[in-house]
Amino acid sequence: MRIHRFGTILVCLCVLTQLLLGDVAQSQGNKGTVAGRVTDTSGGVLQGASVELDPAGLTRVSDTQGEFAFKGVAPGSYTVTFNFVGMEPHSITVEVKAGETVRADGMLKVASSEQEVLVTAERAHGEADALNREKNADNLLQVLPNEVIRSLPNANMADAIGRLPSVTLERDEGEGKYVQIRGTEPRLTNVTLDGVNVPSPEAGIRQIKLDTIPADLVESVEINKTLQANQDADGIGGSVNLVTKTAGERPTISFSGAGGLTPIAGTRHAVEATGTLGQRFGAQKRFGALIGGSYDWNGRGIDDIEPVPDQAVNLPGSPTQFEAIDIREYRYYRTRWGIAGSLDWKPTDGSTLYLHGLYSDFKNYGERWVYSLNDNTTGVQLLDANGCDTDTNGVTVAPCGGVPSFNTQIRRPDYAIASLIAGGKHVFATRWFAWDLSGGRSRQIENGDPSASFDSTLSTSACEFDPAATKSIYRPQWTQNCYTEAFDPTTMVLSSIQASHGLTAQVNLQVTGAMGQRYSIGGHTATIEIGGRFRNAHKFDDSVNTEIDPNAPLTLQTFVKPNDFTNSGYYEGSYPLGTNPKFDNVFAFYSTNKGLFTQAPDDISSQFDLVEKVSAGYVMNTIDLSSKLRFIAGVRFEGTNLDTATPTFDDSGNFIGLTKANGSYVKVLPSASLRYALTNNTNLRLVYGRGLSRPDPQDIAQAVSFSVGGSVNTASLGNPKLKAETADNFDVLVQHYLNPFGGIEAGFFYKRLYDPIVSQTTLIDNFQPTPTAPVGTYRVSQPINAGSAWVYGFEASYTQHLTFLPGILRRFGISANYGYTNSQARGLPGRSDHPRLVRSAPHTWNVSPTFDYKRFSYRAGLSYNAANIFSYGFQDGTLTQDGTPSDPTPGGLKGPFSDTYFYPHLQIDMQGSMGMGHGLSLIGYILNVNNEVFGFYNGSSKYMIQREYYKPTYSVGLRWNPTFEKK
Repeated sequence: MRIHRFGTILVCLCVLTQLLLGDVAQSQGNKGTVAGRVTDTSGGVLQGASVELDPAGLTRVSDTQGEFAFKGVAPGSYTVTFNFVGMEPHSITVEVKAGETVRADGMLKVASSEQEVLVTAERAHGEADALNREKNADNLLQVLPNEVIRSLPNANMADAIGRLPSVTLERDEGEGKYVQIRGTEPRLTNVTLDGVNVPSPEAGIRQIKLDTIPADLVESVEINKTLQANQDADGIGGSVNLVTKTAGERPTISFSGAGGLTPIAGTRHAVEATGTLGQRFGAQKRFGALIGGSYDWNGRGIDDIEPVPDQAVNLPGSPTQFEAIDIREYRYYRTRWGIAGSLDWKPTDGSTLYLHGLYSDFKNYGERWVYSLNDNTTGVQLLDANGCDTDTNGVTVAPCGGVPSFNTQIRRPDYAIASLIAGGKHVFATRWFAWDLSGGRSRQIENGDPSASFDSTLSTSACEFDPAATKSIYRPQWTQNCYTEAFDPTTMVLSSIQASHGLTAQVNLQVTGAMGQRYSIGGHTATIEIGGRFRNAHKFDDSVNTEIDPNAPLTLQTFVKPNDFTNSGYYEGSYPLGTNPKFDNVFAFYSTNKGLFTQAPDDISSQFDLVEKVSAGYVMNTIDLSSKLRFIAGVRFEGTNLDTATPTFDDSGNFIGLTKANGSYVKVLPSASLRYALTNNTNLRLVYGRGLSRPDPQDIAQAVSFSVGGSVNTASLGNPKLKAETADNFDVLVQHYLNPFGGIEAGFFYKRLYDPIVSQTTLIDNFQPTPTAPVGTYRVSQPINAGSAWVYGFEASYTQHLTFLPGILRRFGISANYGYTNSQARGLPGRSDHPRLVRSAPHTWNVSPTFDYKRFSYRAGLSYNAANIFSYGFQDGTLTQDGTPSDPTPGGLKGPFSDTYFYPHLQIDMQGSMGMGHGLSLIGYILNVNNEVFGFYNGSSKYMIQREYYKPTYSVGLRWNPTFEKK
């Protein structure tokens, strides 16, 4: 079906709905309005409060300014009741007159004198808002407010989100990067800003690199774990919505600054600063303006080893034998800054116009040095091979030519995310209308991570893995010959300089419109809602890869300078580290001696151009079957039209033109949910929804990318035959809210995935990913559609201030959550088993104890992700996609060449503050208290392929926030 047919369906749907609704606009002349604001006793607004108007039987939820409005109310006497978890219920009586607006402001008191902390403590106030928003939401919502984000040392937005239930992180260089929800990979998580899709800044992928955005730049983070018809469907795992800050009832003033250090790589420093100003203006405060910004500079260091594991199958017990190891050192000087602002105007009660904007930039600059050592042990029989020859029995024998190599690199990726949204919502007597226009642009300036590779001039090597000296399998030791050979700059010669340059960017233009009509059927209040959205996304990558080769030998000694970096404390002394000449030294020599080099033809194989047009329409009905039971059902139609263009080459690597392709498809996505109030403080929710996930742009455009340097090169290949995957999602959740303040949630979910897209990785010798790429051993990954998959799980959370305890113990609080998932993929080409889905961690949990006493506050955060599959590599001879048998993986499912896993990750962070008066607080934190390792292994944990450390970061600073003055 072509997309123009889909457009016709949408038009017909709109016309039909109008015919059903008819012209139900009512004159406001004989009706009145009840409007007001919900606050605590200190004047702080309460967002998410439930406001009931009786006997009309109407309910509203207070917005970010604590405001609400009932329009089209018949004249008469009414009772307005306010409910907020942690506060005493409050009721007032109002008299509505025709054509007039009556104010009904609710000032709520805490439910217990022990709960005064809700009024004065930032985190507790935010937790209260979050619980109430979750309680009154129509779908399964989890909220992380800014006050909670700031209460722990979150380096970026991903780190903050990773503290929520059933959320795991893909980490990179010591920070969270991608968010994974409920045992699904990052691509299955949708990210929006105020409900508008955020384009990805990285080349060829959809998931959002959330370390681009500072953690303090938003008002809150909402995770919708279920889908409704009025939401974008591309969130099988869940949808993360970043909510921008808006001006509140009271002026917003907040500034902070901190500085610290990390005792690694010769001591690395860090500084950060944030600030927010906002206010409402006018006699009725109908106009609001707010602007905020954040800046941080982080000199992160990383000690990293990356071995290549194998097995010595001719020795007793087939012990681990490492073929090679990379000794890697990183020094970063990252800069991340962002600015966000909002304007809003309320021309009348119930009507709002707004303009929201955000811009964030992340320069992930750094340096990397790699010494690659190769094993040359004789007398062992390996599944693969080391640097020696083998006899007829496969046992290693001399000569052994596994000589070392060296690589120096600078990293210059520059990421940016920008969004501008204009919109409004207008509530009338029985009808509302909402709209928005938005533009978003994300980009990565590719400065290529340029590197210089050096090969040894030695013809043989005496370097060996040393099992006798290896006391821990996680720190494999090597003989002294390895370092003597590798650290001699006179025997290392430059082999090539690799670099890339260009731009990858995505521009989204979007328009959304929706309307709702309230009506009554059988004495029940109901609302029918219809809406549509069109998004035009244009993504491209115009990067060019360049290789420069020397015409004659140039030794590493040529580029060694007296001030080159070295680190005597590398990996806590487990390994020596040689001299580390900078790439800048090499490039400076090249720039002044270009006649000594030859530049190879440019490689543009990674380029592509994609235009994706998504047209969506939906109809949804909400009905309150009783004061306790709400039922919502709807259906969403999403049509996708694709146009791609990629370069084509002949066998010699010559460009011969562009290959263009196009296609389209339509998905029908039903959803339904039921919320039943078992008691005033307990809800039961049942939800069903169907979602989808589109393939990554680089995969359907068949782009190719590769990286060389180190023991094993890597390559990523596209697959234009990929289909969009879909999933049916089922949820059951029980929510119970504790008095005077707290909440417990527990639920079960099940997802059935069709045509899931998974990554399959294979180690291939003598491989050349493109005609211009060097031939060598590559770890090659390619996406494929598996037959089907499922994932189910259980999650629970608990939040409470322990005011029922005696004495000083009542100052403690706890916030904890746990998630369990199980999953299975079927129909993976090349294997007959049914492994777990990639990125599906079986266990995740977070625990955050709190303590508040007078002006002092303390927070700790413990976050755990169990081991999970990063990519598939195992094969057992089963037929592949082209019908040929796969090559069985040496060592089997638990062997050193099987599936790649993340190691378990437990990180502990803590932060404390002391109020100094007048809104000023002294703040100190420790990030990564336990110096947790990050890494990967193949098959079994003993077959590690990477383990890197970052050391704790210690920081101290000041924050000025007069809104929450501690008493």
